[in-house]
Amino acid sequence: MEQLLSVMYGASGIVASALYLPQILKYHRDLDARRSISLTSWSGWIAIAMIAILYAIVVVKNYLIAAVAGLNVAAQTVVLFYGVNARLAAPRQPLRR
Repeated sequence: MEQLLSVMYGASGIVASALYLPQILKYHRDLDARRSISLTSWSGWIAIAMIAILYAIVVVKNYLIAAVAGLNVAAQTVVLFYGVNARLAAPRQPLRR
């Protein structure tokens, strides 16, 4: 049972990371969507996930848990990057008619 749960945990982490892709693609296409990203929330979620990675490595010594959390951090970092990039972009100019 423990082996099955380990495989399911690893697979669910990969699926969870893949589920970021539709949202990331939306941010890639839509500047307004990028500007709506909460930098505070995403930064906090990344920090919490980093603590989970450290806990998995140092305390539990479980590299599967660390790797799954690492995949999520990678996806979360992409979202955060889009949010920061949108705020650094030049303001949008109104369309001329």
